[in-house]
Amino acid sequence: YPVASGKPFSEVDSLFEIRNQASDYSYKMAKLPENQNRNRYRDVSPYDHSRVKLENSENDYINASLVVVEEAQRTYILSQGPLRNTCGHFWLMIWEQDSKAVIMLNRIIEKGSEKCSQYWPTAEQHQLSYIDTGFVVTLVKEEDKSYYIIRVLELRNTVVSSCSPWTHDEVSVSTVTVIK
Repeated sequence: YPVASGKPFSEVDSLFEIRNQASDYSYKMAKLPENQNRNRYRDVSPYDHSRVKLENSENDYINASLVVVEEAQRTYILSQGPLRNTCGHFWLMIWEQDSKAVIMLNRIIEKGSEKCSQYWPTAEQHQLSYIDTGFVVTLVKEEDKSYYIIRVLELRNTVVSSCSPWTHDEVSVSTVTVIK
């Protein structure tokens, strides 16, 4: 096969080596029945050891992986294009991981197939709300460049943290207790 593809044997050997190493890692969480509708593709799953785990969600699964690039001294998140039912979880991940930028490397539709749901508001919409996770995304500014678009978005978490769930009988008589 290497001759037909025009690739040197060493490059093909490297690809097989990478594939063999990758098979050593598990991706059991991605294959659980409750997570099937959170995966865009059956054959693209995050490894259990490097997947992003959502903290403030009933289900901590999202199809995304943390990738450490030591040379750059940075950690990146690689994720699938969000599905309609995972856009809120996508923004939850962005919030929890304190991400400052999102770079989308595909179009919403490619070759007639949806590759990503529209997870940001259009200029006409100005704002999108995700009730399932409590996030509101607002389009602040949009610059159309020749080969890409820069959007400045504001992400707001509308979920209010509540205090301890006291019953009427347990309410502290002293305000000092509440202040402490």
